[in-house]
Amino acid sequence: MTDVVRCRYCPQLLLTPESRARGYGPVCGQKRGLIPKPTPRHRTPSAPAATPDVHPDQTTIPIQPTLPEE
Repeated sequence: MTDVVRCRYCPQLLLTPESRARGYGPVCGQKRGLIPKPTPRHRTPSAPAATPDVHPDQTTIPIQPTLPEE
């Protein structure tokens, strides 16, 4: 039978051997800066939204406002 080990910062049970060895779980460790937060994965850019009047191989050019001539 395994010993019941609780987190030293909260009443949560520690289930993994790594957490039991540290004495705290990953959530409490991240909240206290003891465990670095995982870096977000870089998302691949999605395809630009298709405009109905533009061919898919073309790129659109934003229309610049024209100022009235004085």
